[in-house]
Amino acid sequence: MTHHDISPLARVVARVDRLRDGGVDPSIIATGFESLDRAIGGGFRRGDLVVMGGDDGVGTSALVLAMALRIEQRTLLLTSEMHPERAFERALALSARVSVESLRLGVVDEDERVRLAAAAVSLRDRSPVIDTLRDGGLPDVHDAIDASPESAVVIVDGLEALLARDRPSTQPRDEALAEVVLGLKRLALVRNVCVLLVAHLPELDRTRHDRRPILSDFGVRGAVGAHADLVLGLYREDLYDGDMGVAGATELRLLKHRDGPIGYVDLFFYDKWLRFEDVLEQ
Repeated sequence: MTHHDISPLARVVARVDRLRDGGVDPSIIATGFESLDRAIGGGFRRGDLVVMGGDDGVGTSALVLAMALRIEQRTLLLTSEMHPERAFERALALSARVSVESLRLGVVDEDERVRLAAAAVSLRDRSPVIDTLRDGGLPDVHDAIDASPESAVVIVDGLEALLARDRPSTQPRDEALAEVVLGLKRLALVRNVCVLLVAHLPELDRTRHDRRPILSDFGVRGAVGAHADLVLGLYREDLYDGDMGVAGATELRLLKHRDGPIGYVDLFFYDKWLRFEDVLEQ
């Protein structure tokens, strides 16, 4: 009897029995941030679309890079912001707790050199696949997955990079982006991967008292709230007023959680290393 001969209900029951007996669920992918994994039932899930957004400069790209480095399964990171070499430069810096500026200039002390060497070995043995989004459109994502078929998580940074260059000139931008969000959800299901999408917050009102992200901030005609399985909003108070709280204190808010409750988890951001850590690691 093949996997496809078993009913979906029977597969769910078998999975529960396997977990009860100490087994693992291959559809769940731990993010490496323990507080987040606890909040979302163990980690990301294959077939899901996860969307993360935050205000400009809050560190969404740094956080998804950190996740790419922590996730044990093969991870594919598609970035529209830099060449792979620069992405690995950031990865090396945050892993070794060395500033990117020091790394670029080669101004490191002996302790930093030791940490850099250890981080380089770790990245060489287990690192994400990093590529640059160049042409735009969902076909780029499919092609990248074809080139890295073992990937369990596909990170897309960010949404606007997937606007197809040949889209009709009469099509509104937010309508085109909404179609991309839906297309990524379909891709996650068809490819049996988790898609983690970074998106800006075009509707964020920076004059409101509480600037923590909410679902409507994502714009794109409500597509994020409609199609994503998990929506995360990244917020740092010191981005707006350094006197309001502890520098580096970060909230990762669960704005939508299809499989569980919403809420938030606490992280900490080291600005000099562009490094996020779980508060449980402090």
